[in-house]
This record gives sequence, C-alpha cells and structure tokens, in this order.
Amino acid sequence: MNQAQAFAKRVQRVALNRQGTEAQVFLEAGFLYLRQDAFARFAQGEGAEALAGFVLERGGVRLRFRDGSTLTLAYRLGRLRVVLE
Repeated sequence: MNQAQAFAKRVQRVALNRQGTEAQVFLEAGFLYLRQDAFARFAQGEGAEALAGFVLERGGVRLRFRDGSTLTLAYRLGRLRVVLE
C-alpha cells in the first residue's frame, strides 16, 4: 500500500474557500490545512510531513506524496470523489 492509498482511507471530507486559495482536508483525527496564493504556499497539520507537494484546483485538491503516489480529492455532484494515481 502506498502513501496515497493509506491517506485516502483516512479522508472524511474536503472544504475549499471560494477564491481557491485555501483547503482543509478533514481526517479521522484532525485535519490538513493547505494554502496556495501569490504570497504563501504551505501545508500544515495531520499528514503534512508526508507531502512532497500539492495543487489546489477548481473544485478539488491534488496531493503528491514522497513515494511518488498522487491522490486527487474533488467534489462531483455533491459527493467526494477520491482518485488514486
């Protein structure tokens, strides 16, 4: 099992702000806070040390882990969609 698969099992929901600059990924115990704008780009909270990078996209979040695996979290028709790559 790679890091993306292990992280995907813990995800409960994702909250994005309207501007698309901040996201919160709620997990079983705690949350991961992501911020990406012209002045800052950081991740903090539960699981941040496992991330190699992230991209905030319209309607979702793409997380890249240190082992090379990728996890995309997005909403489609009001339901959370988890895509492992």
